[in-house]
Amino acid sequence: MKFCLVILLLGAVTLSAQIPCLKKNEYGVTQMVVKGKPFLMLAGEVYNSSASDSAYMEKTMKTLKEANFNSVFVPLSWELIEPVEHQFNYSSIDQMISIARRNNLKLVFLWLATWKNGISPYAPIWLMQNTEKYGRVKNVEGKNTQTLSAFCTTTLEADKNAYCQVMKHIAKVDAKENTVIAMQVENEVGVFGQTRDFSPQANEAFNKEVPQQLIQYLVKNEKTLEIEIKTAWKDNGAKTSGNWAEIFGKNDFTDLFFMAWQYGSYVNKIAAEGKKIYALPTYVNCWMPATPSPNPRPNYTKPGTYPSGGPIIMVADIWKAAAPAIDILAPDIYGNDFDLQAGFFHRTDNPLFIPETKAIAGRATFAFANHNALCFSPFGIDNQTDSMKDEYDMLKQLSPLILQYQGSGKIKAFYRNENDTVGGSIKLNNEVLVNIHLTRPYPRKDEDLLEKGKFPSTYGIFIQTSDSECIVAGKNIYVSAKSTNPNKEVWLRDVWEGSFINGKWKRNTLMNGDEAGFLWSKKTPVYRVKTNPTITPTLPTPPAIFKMKAMVYDL
Repeated sequence: MKFCLVILLLGAVTLSAQIPCLKKNEYGVTQMVVKGKPFLMLAGEVYNSSASDSAYMEKTMKTLKEANFNSVFVPLSWELIEPVEHQFNYSSIDQMISIARRNNLKLVFLWLATWKNGISPYAPIWLMQNTEKYGRVKNVEGKNTQTLSAFCTTTLEADKNAYCQVMKHIAKVDAKENTVIAMQVENEVGVFGQTRDFSPQANEAFNKEVPQQLIQYLVKNEKTLEIEIKTAWKDNGAKTSGNWAEIFGKNDFTDLFFMAWQYGSYVNKIAAEGKKIYALPTYVNCWMPATPSPNPRPNYTKPGTYPSGGPIIMVADIWKAAAPAIDILAPDIYGNDFDLQAGFFHRTDNPLFIPETKAIAGRATFAFANHNALCFSPFGIDNQTDSMKDEYDMLKQLSPLILQYQGSGKIKAFYRNENDTVGGSIKLNNEVLVNIHLTRPYPRKDEDLLEKGKFPSTYGIFIQTSDSECIVAGKNIYVSAKSTNPNKEVWLRDVWEGSFINGKWKRNTLMNGDEAGFLWSKKTPVYRVKTNPTITPTLPTPPAIFKMKAMVYDL
């Protein structure tokens, strides 16, 4: 009997040790860990209906693997999992796991259940047609909407039960392989088209006391609260008791805060029960409101023009208080304010994880280097796999170094945002600044720096590997160095273009002479980061990786 108990305990420990998890590195940066090693997610999300067609996904995942992706975000529909109440079909899970394994890809399942995009199109028919048992969000006239209500405990229990069955099955078929590395719980939740739910249950809850769990969070984290909730709470006297209108005021944003608490609490109950079964990392994503200009905060537009109550940055603190079982609040960034929103969601208690965005060159490099992101995942990747192929090839080679140096202050990235021409400078040591240029810093006769009338896609990453050595990689960028001491000069020398193969550096070409730009810079070398060891072609060029040393001498 004791022997059996020991075996069971050892089995449990082994299972726990193998579950993908989030873990901080030596610099305090949260990273995804798979099979005991940090894992940089070079990902893409397929369209909403793609996963229902296994033959289509077979072709898609093969193409993604060939395009240097290592992870795929795949919808998992409640209506397919539980087409008849209490009768579960796991074939969609098994098919996706099997295809992913054949292509050496990791999976993130998107649990599309009670909500998707602020409505409820993925809940099973048997549930949706019973509006008395499974209550809907009601409008101000008291009529049902298309959205299931977060105040309906019957719906919550049904969703939670289905999700737990899913987690049991994933644990059963994947605990050893770890193909599935994270779960998205619901999708872009919130009330769409109105500020809040006006059902009788919601109205009753709105007039009750704000939960002390939230009040205590506000008091404890007063100094770091997001400006919207901090301002609302402070302007109303920073009370520690009262209903929602008394604590935050009578306005549309109080409705937003109220719904955020309810959605967060609902989702937390589902995630928490799932983690008891198989504790994969969990996240929730959000439909982002439009960012006003020129002053983006606290001037967001009216709740309901985006799903009111979803985990947007304005209510991040409410979600953190309501949903401790959710590891990450993740932004779906589609606007031109990518840099701004990435910065908002990169908090000390919230690592940056981007599950949906546009496939714009350089943004993945920027997010991984400057915001220690765990993941970058363009949406609708099915028909644009080549859009990330070159950049992901570069990042795949650099992943061990990026993961090693995230949070160290020794890594920085740049990319061209619209018509930017300036990159930036990085301190290599007390005497050397390394300069990254997004366009050639000196003129050349008759050279056209545009591609079809536009600046080409341009991005780069700097990684300091010692006090005098660094790696600079990227596409269509130039690199030079400058001394911080007026009595000294600096050259970048021993500049090798090369590649990392299975983590080991392979030198290809020693760049010098014309390729170092001596003829045109008239002073210190300015290297164009590219694979072709000539002064041509001009534009565009594929990404390249350079290793170099800084040589300092007296003038």
